[in-house]
Amino acid sequence: MKLDDLRKLELGSQPPGNSLADDAEVSAIVKVRQPNYVPAGLTVRSRIDDKMFTVTCRAAALRDLDQDPLVESVALTQKLRSLA
Repeated sequence: MKLDDLRKLELGSQPPGNSLADDAEVSAIVKVRQPNYVPAGLTVRSRIDDKMFTVTCRAAALRDLDQDPLVESVALTQKLRSLA
């Protein structure tokens, strides 16, 4: 999947190469327009507030989030490397 095609994906959150396999596991921060709304098929890992939460899902789910009118934005998270 080409990440450039996703309008709601925040700039700067794309991994190098700008594409992902549909079955790749991704972690993301999702911001929605309606309090406590969770798009179908997603499981909230952690809530940031009533309109923002983190998820882990397959990359293919990003297309559904992009089409969902109640989703405002999606930012892919990056794993931090340990300095120890």
